[in-house]
Amino acid sequence: MIENFPNQRREHCETGSLQNLMQYYGIELSEDLAFGIGGGLYFLYCPFIKLGRYPFPILRTRPGSIIRNVSKRLDLSMHEMTFGDDKAKSIEVLNQLVDQSIPVMLVVNVYHLPYLDHALPPDDKLNFNGHNIIVIGREGSTYHISDSDMKLEDEYYTLKETDLNITRFMPGANAPHGRLFYFDKPELERFKRFDYRPACIAGLKEVCYNMMKIPLPYFGFKGIKHMGDVIKKWERKYSFKEISLGLLFYYRILEMAGTGGSGYRYIYARFLKECASIFQDERIETYSDTLVKAADSWRAFSVDILHYRKQTGVTLNEMAEKLYSAASYEQETLNGIKKDFLKRHKNL
Repeated sequence: MIENFPNQRREHCETGSLQNLMQYYGIELSEDLAFGIGGGLYFLYCPFIKLGRYPFPILRTRPGSIIRNVSKRLDLSMHEMTFGDDKAKSIEVLNQLVDQSIPVMLVVNVYHLPYLDHALPPDDKLNFNGHNIIVIGREGSTYHISDSDMKLEDEYYTLKETDLNITRFMPGANAPHGRLFYFDKPELERFKRFDYRPACIAGLKEVCYNMMKIPLPYFGFKGIKHMGDVIKKWERKYSFKEISLGLLFYYRILEMAGTGGSGYRYIYARFLKECASIFQDERIETYSDTLVKAADSWRAFSVDILHYRKQTGVTLNEMAEKLYSAASYEQETLNGIKKDFLKRHKNL
């Protein structure tokens, strides 16, 4: 087992695991900076992507994309492998890496992690194929795990090979197929004089495109407004019980499934503040403050869900207005970044 592997609690499993990994290798890369460089901010609300009868809001880029983007933009030597349904091969490769004291990041299903049973009520565990954990050692067929989830205690966990195979090979949306990531040891001297600005610019451009330029009405700030429009019409189509179930699903996505909609916005706002220091440009802090207002609107929407379900007088129209506010603040933030900040730093 790797001794003293960083095991700090983080807000988001992908960036949190990546931060712990980089810290192990001697690179101080904050979770916020990883999320921003990785272009993690995103929104999609499409009528064709549903769970049951309700469209599924997607609030960040596809799992794994942040790790790939950070590795590319910082020129890290990262290896990614999947194994189809070959569990034996996946374990063989994992064992070879771990036995060389190489920490290995795995993509797993949250619901089938036994140690989460003590941290989450059964109703809070989602069947989600996008959680990240790091294997830092093994004793035979028992694996030592670092998991950065905020709900856990500050300790390492263990998983049996049988449980590991189950959680790594769950079918369904974003099936992991045993996906793993690992890094070659980076050249630390290079990072002592590393310029993060081009990587930040690449991440900012990606988010501006995804949130503003995709022409379909389901993406970015247009998609957030579309979600509000859809919810306003629910009372014409569904009973109170059906609406309550749909809103409960959204609450779990926004506040309980990993980081949630408002959580990603708060992380990105902190990334923008970090950019102010990296670029020696305090004007970008204005956009950070505006994005915090968007995050606050998302959080207020989640609170309204609870009030609506308790029938305390909150209406669907009022809830939709919270989403319109979030969309407006996100549009204002990204317009400012694109038309002001990126233009002033266009030579990077």
